[in-house]
Amino acid sequence: MATTIDHLRVDHRITVLRDFVDANGTMMRAGDSGVLTKIEWDQLRMEIILEIKRDSGKVKLVFELAAKTGPRNGRMRDYFEMGEDVTPPRVSPAFHDQSKRQMIVPHSEKKPAPINKTAWARAAQSTDGPDRLEAVEKEMLAAFDHIGVAASIAEMYANRMRAFQRAGNETRAIAAFKLAVDWMDNYASYATSGGEGAALSFERDQFRKALALEFGYDPTDAGRPPESYCQLP
Repeated sequence: MATTIDHLRVDHRITVLRDFVDANGTMMRAGDSGVLTKIEWDQLRMEIILEIKRDSGKVKLVFELAAKTGPRNGRMRDYFEMGEDVTPPRVSPAFHDQSKRQMIVPHSEKKPAPINKTAWARAAQSTDGPDRLEAVEKEMLAAFDHIGVAASIAEMYANRMRAFQRAGNETRAIAAFKLAVDWMDNYASYATSGGEGAALSFERDQFRKALALEFGYDPTDAGRPPESYCQLP
């Protein structure tokens, strides 16, 4: 999960529901579909950016944050239907035994994701600062007035967990794991109906399950203290 806008999530198949033209003049027709590979917010230009991978190639869509018509913050559901999750697995269960409660430390030769230069992305990929980044949380909550921001904050902490894993710092990786899970709990609690609550709770549970698989075990479960680190082949 990277940045989220309304119901949209990366690595999900989406279908255009209504014709529209983006800020750069790109035309999308009802029925166009593909896999959403990127969601970004350009803080300098105040624009939302979506990248969609279609059979004919990738298309980059740009929407002004202050737009009053067309696809925009709070109205993406009117223009896009989200379908199946096609997220590739990050870690194979065969690589570790979760019952041993060992944190996975990726090999040093495995390069981390390129550093995103936006302030929030840098905070997510950094091992500096306190465990909880309250100032960053407040900025993100103020910038996006929809429930998806809670999932974006959860993913920020998930990325910090990965940074601490690479550094071999299990104590701080656990703290980041727990903050990620807490924010996904907040995300699920924002549901306004029973059906939405069930959907968001399922998404929360899948997020936690995938994060535990990536971490090596679930630090929020009661159990024996961690024994030692292990290395991915």
